Amino acid sequence: MQEQNQNIKEIESIINQVQGVISGRLICQNNDIVEIHVLADSSRAPKQVVRDIESAVLVKIGLELDHKIISVAQLGDDVTSPPGSDGRLQLSYINFSIKKGTATITITINSGDDHYTATTTGPNAKFNRLRLTSSATLSAVEKSKNISGNLVVGDVQKIILCEHEIIAVAIFFQANNKEEILLGTAINKGDDLESTVRATLDALNRKVSGLERIKV
Repeated sequence: MQEQNQNIKEIESIINQVQGVISGRLICQNNDIVEIHVLADSSRAPKQVVRDIESAVLVKIGLELDHKIISVAQLGDDVTSPPGSDGRLQLSYINFSIKKGTATITITINSGDDHYTATTTGPNAKFNRLRLTSSATLSAVEKSKNISGNLVVGDVQKIILCEHEIIAVAIFFQANNKEEILLGTAINKGDDLESTVRATLDALNRKVSGLERIKV
């Protein structure tokens, strides 16, 4: 029973991290999940929310959910919280340029009304563009918390799950002489760089949303 409760909490935690989801609750019978009730804001279509829940749960714990058991109820715009008001960081802007074989990527993220921008440059190799994008995102996140050198890109990979391309990132978080690996994913909807930013923020938000900005 204790193990089942832990699994339920883990799945609910994953669901609650999906973009647009406000809360999620599982209903089980005889150790089987029979219903998943999700409360979401109106920023995304219910079908997209369901697909992202399926992909997130499959990627993170290897469990394949039946979309038929997932029901989504949406709140109107007048009762939802403003983007970033919960302390979570979100993508605002991406700029990508190439000059003489060198790629320059500028990322702007926001938390509520506050915006943070960072730029990285490097060889314009296809795989390296994803790493540069993730690295620029980390630099912007560090600016948002007034820290430096605590976040390092471990790896960025494209994987296929349920016939969807997923961007998966691994980030190393270093603090107090300890190192922790943070994993994040995002469905690639056709824009490699945007999906990489979203996967990077997915890895980081659970950690950095609880960090207070260091005053100087």
